[in-house]
Amino acid sequence: MGTSAVILFKSGESVEINILLPRLNELCNRKGLFHSHDLKKIDETEKLKYCEFCISDVPMKDSYDRQLCFGIADEPYPYKLVNFDWDSSEEDYFKTVVSGDFDGNEDILFKFLFAFLNEFPVAKVWIEEDWFYTLEDLKKIKASYNNSWCYMSPKDII
Repeated sequence: MGTSAVILFKSGESVEINILLPRLNELCNRKGLFHSHDLKKIDETEKLKYCEFCISDVPMKDSYDRQLCFGIADEPYPYKLVNFDWDSSEEDYFKTVVSGDFDGNEDILFKFLFAFLNEFPVAKVWIEEDWFYTLEDLKKIKASYNNSWCYMSPKDII
């Protein structure tokens, strides 16, 4: 099992999936990322509740190794509400966007997350450690990009 990146919004403040998907399509188009979405799940009222969204910096058919896929959920959704013992805010967060393993695609992940947080600056990114990345953290990372950025605490980034 690999490492995942999670885009979090405070519980009750996430972006509705029907609004988020078109914005992600636009975001990827602006950033030159190829993208597709599939595996849709709808609820009993025919409302979209979950889908898979994949991105790549090369055409999808050209390389499976450069694809990064995310599960996108609409709040509420089972098992997507979390809080963290190490987070002093004691907030509950909704896991709106969750990546698959991104090993080898840290650069694509950064490009996507940086664009996402520029679009939705109240979101935070959690990558299975005891810290979050904010838009301000990603700006610091971009200024002196290192492909190992996602394995370092924002406190250690100069």
